[in-house]
Amino acid sequence: MKRRHWSYPSCELILLVAVVFMLLVVRCSLRHSGNGEKTASLAGAAAPDGGAGRSGDVDERLMELAAVDPAASAVLQAAKKLLEGNLARAPGEHRDVALRGLREWVEKQRFDPGVMSELVGLVKRPIDRYHGGTDDDGSEGRRYASCSVVGNSGILLASEHGKLIDGHELVIRLNNAPAGNGLYARHVGTRTGLAFLNSNVLSQCTAARRSICFCRAYGEGVPILTYMCNAAHFVEHAVCNANSSSFLGAGFVSAAAAAAAIAAPVIVTDPRLDALCARLVKYYSLRRFARETGRPAEEWSQQNDEGMFHYSSGMQAVVAAAGVCDRVSVFGFGKDAAARHHYHTLQRRELDLHDYEAEYEFYRDLESRPEAIPFLHDSGFQLPPVTLYR
Repeated sequence: MKRRHWSYPSCELILLVAVVFMLLVVRCSLRHSGNGEKTASLAGAAAPDGGAGRSGDVDERLMELAAVDPAASAVLQAAKKLLEGNLARAPGEHRDVALRGLREWVEKQRFDPGVMSELVGLVKRPIDRYHGGTDDDGSEGRRYASCSVVGNSGILLASEHGKLIDGHELVIRLNNAPAGNGLYARHVGTRTGLAFLNSNVLSQCTAARRSICFCRAYGEGVPILTYMCNAAHFVEHAVCNANSSSFLGAGFVSAAAAAAAIAAPVIVTDPRLDALCARLVKYYSLRRFARETGRPAEEWSQQNDEGMFHYSSGMQAVVAAAGVCDRVSVFGFGKDAAARHHYHTLQRRELDLHDYEAEYEFYRDLESRPEAIPFLHDSGFQLPPVTLYR
């Protein structure tokens, strides 16, 4: 039997087909691998089975994980112990007011994103009343036409937004950062309509035993909005509020005493707003962790101290502004390698208890994708336009 020999053209054809087939296999493998990497990098976070959700979607699993807040639970337990001890650290003349404030704060502890729709009444109304507004003139029911929230980042010194900042109806500043003098005016503006302080700052500028408050850096007529990161600070709150009309509506002082008050109110943020901010920031932090590490979001606590993790003062000020303003402009949020952490100090290192990068992602969503923000999309609250300035 004669053995058949393949011709050179036939061999070349077979080799060509084999090469094309191998190229297709390799291309498909690379495409599959590339898509997997892209999904992992853009997805909100790892799903319960270790996979990733679709980019841009609200991740239900992350929302569940964000609801776990050991730091807030510890603060609440400490508050209850203070109540049991009758807030012994409070000076006698301020104890009743401090206890009442603490008790009401504890009773309001819950998660309710609907608080956003109530912020005009909770924040703006007492400010309007201090300035002479009434229910009859309609001022108390409307939002501010525009608000500027001025952060403390050193990047402010690279721009001259002072006049733009001052051009808003309400200017909000953080933790008594300086404004209004010749050194910073062209960068940060001169006007202040609301000071936002965390209660650690409030405690540092108050001598409770001597009933002295040094916290009004922008003047006696500028209201203060503070969130309680330590329930014991209701003592300092009572001291700083002693000569204001803040408690008139709640019956803390008489109408005559309120009329004689010269200082603007010191308002405590509603605990529901605190809880909302905590969940928002943890959600974005979980998402960033899973995206950048490729690990399940459940392992987030291995890299973060859950007992200390917290949102920044600036983040809550921005969320509060979104609840009381028709338009919000944000200045001085962000960082640069050449800039200080705060424009008015030499500090360069960030605090470990904040995830600033996660907060920056939240701000960008506020500006360009408000519908992608979790917890708010089902609350019925319509976020106002937000603009970030560098």
